Amino acid sequence: MIFKKGSKLLYLLAFSLFILSALYGLLLRWNFTFPLVFVNYKHFLQSHSHVAFLGWGYLATIGVLLSNFVEASAKHKKIYKITISIIVLTIILMLISFPLGGYKAFSIIVLSIFGLASYVLSYGFLKDIKGKSVAHKLIKYGIYYYILSSLATWFLAGVLVSQGKTDLYFNTVYFYLHFLYNGYFVFVLFGFLFKIFEKQKIIISKKLQENFFLYLNVACIPAYALSILWSTISSVFYVVGFAASILQLISLFFLMKIVRQALPQLKWKSISRLLLKFGLIAYLLKIVIQIASAFPFIVEKSLALKPFFIIGYLHLFTLAFMSVFLFLILAELKIIEFRNTISKIGIFTFLFGVFVTELVLFLQGFLFLNGFSPIENYNLLLLIFSFFMVFGLLFIFLNQFKKQVIIIN
Repeated sequence: MIFKKGSKLLYLLAFSLFILSALYGLLLRWNFTFPLVFVNYKHFLQSHSHVAFLGWGYLATIGVLLSNFVEASAKHKKIYKITISIIVLTIILMLISFPLGGYKAFSIIVLSIFGLASYVLSYGFLKDIKGKSVAHKLIKYGIYYYILSSLATWFLAGVLVSQGKTDLYFNTVYFYLHFLYNGYFVFVLFGFLFKIFEKQKIIISKKLQENFFLYLNVACIPAYALSILWSTISSVFYVVGFAASILQLISLFFLMKIVRQALPQLKWKSISRLLLKFGLIAYLLKIVIQIASAFPFIVEKSLALKPFFIIGYLHLFTLAFMSVFLFLILAELKIIEFRNTISKIGIFTFLFGVFVTELVLFLQGFLFLNGFSPIENYNLLLLIFSFFMVFGLLFIFLNQFKKQVIIIN
């Protein structure tokens, strides 16, 4: 079985796919600076993005879900063995099929199989996750939002065939991304964090947790309006989007109070504390950007400067928040270790690469926005600091998967 007690194989696969996705991203950066004839940017980008959030993010999170939230008596059901095996296989095929042919018949079939397997897996999770804590609520709603996001993938092919890449096509893509990112990943990652607090006997006000969950949950669906403001729509959507972003800000207020309660009680190593703070700052910036995106001026300029602001936002979420939080969760579950010098150098190198590339992306956008001279050798700088991220991941990877998984019950 790909995942069982005492096995780190699923995490090893997820981490390997993260590195391969990062290498694809590095290749795309190289292509911007030193163009390569054999690189089809669109095809490699599709593989890079799909493998990053499905191969790394989704695969790692379902591993944690299975080992730490599913009832002990249900962990070894065949449903998990079969569906996770299919999911792993389809993600590996995405890594190959997209660069070779793009979003064509074979890739669509692979994505469809992945989607069906993930539905069966989600059903199993919803059936076997029995807890009633806020952590369990976050997990269950995260799964609901994953299912909601996936509905867009079935609709997308029909839109593409019947209408082409119209506003409806792009808004369908953004529907998928919004509920995957701000729904599934945000909910399950904070669910994991709260579960770790619970296991480590960190005393947190239940009322604060409930309020955080309430405002985050109420905001999630209307926040989709922020993703479609670029198209020609009613001004009502600006109001809905702004209201949703304020609700997210309120949820952030409760989250900060929770963290403030937890920090004095944490017996974490300095690396885990750094990852928590780094990830929370990235999450705060994500919400600030979403609030700003409710204003027409910002939307207009973001579209004109998409290579900087929109790409910067997506990387902020995927690298600075999602990946950093995953490293934190896996470190506190003793799945990833940051004890020796090489692994510590690896995480610092990765974080440095993420920080500088985000800084360069947004700074270049602001320079263009305000009519200043752009950064010289912009693409070369991004390429150089992207190497830092890849080398950091490789250093971490080479020092992992030596100890047993610790199961939280």
